[in-house]
Amino acid sequence: MTLNELRLGLNRWWEGLSVAQKKAVPISRNKIDLRNFFIGAGVDYFKLRQLLKEEISEIEKELKALRVLFNDDDEVIATLMSNFVSECKVNPSLLWDVELSNKVGNSKLVAGDFDGFFEKFGLISKAYLVHKLSCKANRLDSPILLDLRKQLNQLLLENGVSLPFSQIKDSSHSVGYDLNNRRIFLKWKNSLTNAEKLALPMWGGCIDKLAFSHLIPLERMNVMLPLLNHEYQCFSREISELKGIHYKTVKEREDIRAEKASDREESQISMFIELRNKSLVSVDDFSSENGFYEDVQHAFAVGSLKATSKSGISNYYIGYKHYCGLLESKGVSPDSSFKDCFDAWSLRDFKEYLGNKIGNDELSTAHANTTLSAARMTLSKLKLVRNLDFNYYPVDGFETVRESMAYKSYSLNERKQICKMLEMEMELARKKLLPYQMLDRDSANINDPKIQARIIFEDYCNSVPTYHDSQDHTEGQRKFIRFITTRRLSLPKLYDDWGVITRRVMARDVGVYVLKMAQVLGMNLNPILDLDMDDYQEHHPLTNKPCLTYWKERSTGEKMLHLDLFHANLQWLTMSQKNFVKTIFDEVTLLTSEARKYVPAELSQRLFINFGTVPKAMNKRSMSSVYSELVEEYQLKSDDGEPMVLTTTRFRPTLVSELIEAGVSLIEIQNLLGHSSIYTTINYLERLEFDRVTRDKARKAIKAIYSNAAQSGKQYASSHQSRRFDETQIIMKTPLGGCKNIFDPPDFIRKSSLYVKGKPCSQYNKCLSCENVMLTEKNLPDLFAMQRDYLATLEKGNVANTPYYVVVLENLSLLDDILNAETSEFEESVLTKAKEDSLFIETTILDSWSS
Repeated sequence: MTLNELRLGLNRWWEGLSVAQKKAVPISRNKIDLRNFFIGAGVDYFKLRQLLKEEISEIEKELKALRVLFNDDDEVIATLMSNFVSECKVNPSLLWDVELSNKVGNSKLVAGDFDGFFEKFGLISKAYLVHKLSCKANRLDSPILLDLRKQLNQLLLENGVSLPFSQIKDSSHSVGYDLNNRRIFLKWKNSLTNAEKLALPMWGGCIDKLAFSHLIPLERMNVMLPLLNHEYQCFSREISELKGIHYKTVKEREDIRAEKASDREESQISMFIELRNKSLVSVDDFSSENGFYEDVQHAFAVGSLKATSKSGISNYYIGYKHYCGLLESKGVSPDSSFKDCFDAWSLRDFKEYLGNKIGNDELSTAHANTTLSAARMTLSKLKLVRNLDFNYYPVDGFETVRESMAYKSYSLNERKQICKMLEMEMELARKKLLPYQMLDRDSANINDPKIQARIIFEDYCNSVPTYHDSQDHTEGQRKFIRFITTRRLSLPKLYDDWGVITRRVMARDVGVYVLKMAQVLGMNLNPILDLDMDDYQEHHPLTNKPCLTYWKERSTGEKMLHLDLFHANLQWLTMSQKNFVKTIFDEVTLLTSEARKYVPAELSQRLFINFGTVPKAMNKRSMSSVYSELVEEYQLKSDDGEPMVLTTTRFRPTLVSELIEAGVSLIEIQNLLGHSSIYTTINYLERLEFDRVTRDKARKAIKAIYSNAAQSGKQYASSHQSRRFDETQIIMKTPLGGCKNIFDPPDFIRKSSLYVKGKPCSQYNKCLSCENVMLTEKNLPDLFAMQRDYLATLEKGNVANTPYYVVVLENLSLLDDILNAETSEFEESVLTKAKEDSLFIETTILDSWSS
């Protein structure tokens, strides 16, 4: 082919391409790559480029205009920048499109003078200018470009788009990010007409953030940084004035209502105090006038005569108001005489009325007792009125209970809402754990910058996430970061879309696992948040059972929670506790695996960590925000229709409530709660606010415990009197009898060939495994009691330093084979009954083992 033919072919080919096709042409070293086009030309490629230099230059000039190629001529770049500055001077509205950032990269211009750099050149985003001028970042540091950047910064300051760095540098941890959001907000604000401003929705005296969530995502406005927040509050006040709204805060409104109510109350109490001066000696002193229970008010006023303080008199007035509420609920007319308002059952009816208010959280027990006392004193006064044959049945006050939501379990309806919410959240959380799926390039749109970024991620980064601030980038990683920066793509958004596990783990991602663990195990929040990655043991070294080690600050410190202690069908537990806990540990470890590469050493072993902007351990504050998000997003409601009080604290009594309903024994509940004594568990149950059915079951179980304890005490006392022993001896009971000292056997044992001096009796060690031993159902309670005491002894740790340690371990292994429902020859129902019968059987003097 001749040179002219090549020239014509090149021009014809280029003119036949669409804009999209031109943008997709191959590029090499910031030049168009025409190797494929010139295949078969029979001339060296580089020689051809020289011969067709003029045509290729025109093509590359067009590609630079399309921002496919970078401008590499400093004069061209300076001209573009100069023209842009001039346009901004003529039309300042263009300045609101200039993006801001406080990232300086590796610029040598900073040279340790961070403040001085931003005072001169401002917070203009370098990435924005690179895209605007279609050049490489280092070109922006030439002297002429620096001067033009100063001019642009000055324009931004003069027009209020930016602010002097000296005034804002200490306003937050991310000044540029805050200032850029402020710019976006003000640009939107300035574009609104008065009609559009009047149409803006208000919420709590402020503009509803949904109105501009298309510009600044809501999740980034959860905590507004100060510069944006200032403009937001100013604009909200402007809109309030424009709409004629005089907004008052909740506190201000409550203060006004309280003041008005106080004025009304003062007026009514004044009338009540005046009635104290009106005598009530005989029935004739009661008023015959109609009024709002006037005789009742008179009675309570006279009943308060011994009260001298204002608060004391107020108690009787409040008692009168509540008593009127009782009469209204009974259908007694307000103009009724005293005969219809008081009878022998009045005090008992009044206590029941107050009790219902306590149950509905409308009244505290302490307040109810004060009110009931005022009514009691008033009725006592009525007994002294002449010509009035009156008496009443006395009642005791209310049992004072701790007024705390911590002991209130969730109702069945509330549990269903929580279970549904947690199922959906766990499903979302687990989607993030799926392995990364490689891009199907055959069906992908290769012209999409996001697809191109993913190809670079897979080919040059080996599908391993990297970040803007990562140290020691490889060449491939640098290429990837440069690509998404110049295309203005969001790195976290890309990783989320691609399904890459990254270091970005939000509090909600981890918080749902915290909630689920509290729901299933009934543990309090602090012990859960303090868990380390090695706190779960699938096989405890002593018991061979799954175990969770945790720290209980208000108790004895370190605790061990043995899992799968109870057998009950619970709607939220679809697997064993052991499998559930193992799953939680595995999934949280995988979810946070990338984040752990960046956390400080002291947090590296913590199970529950998160990484938003900085790595940190989950705490009560972060969990509190998780509670609020979930309640709002899933519209969780309590039984009275109000937003639900979601907290891990209430999961503990809720779990206990469900276990009681399922018939789980108190000893199993004791072990689950980590109480050292069954009586601690009983006291805990007494404080919980159960529904009536659950409370009846709990009380029956508690009553049985006390009854069995008393009976056991009598049996122990009689045996103690009939057989005395020296305190230095150790009685170890077996199903076949007892041994005073396994290290001092009788002579016939000493003479046995199996006896070894200084070692425990080998026959005793093998009692349970001996083929001559016959076990019946009567032996099972003793065996369960022995197993329980062995485990308790191991947890105390005293036996580990004694010669009895081996004995205990061997017998525990044998007991597990005999008593485990999966391996035992006895029916499961027989084993369950035997376990319940074993609760108060004495097996050994545990405290003497360490002596």
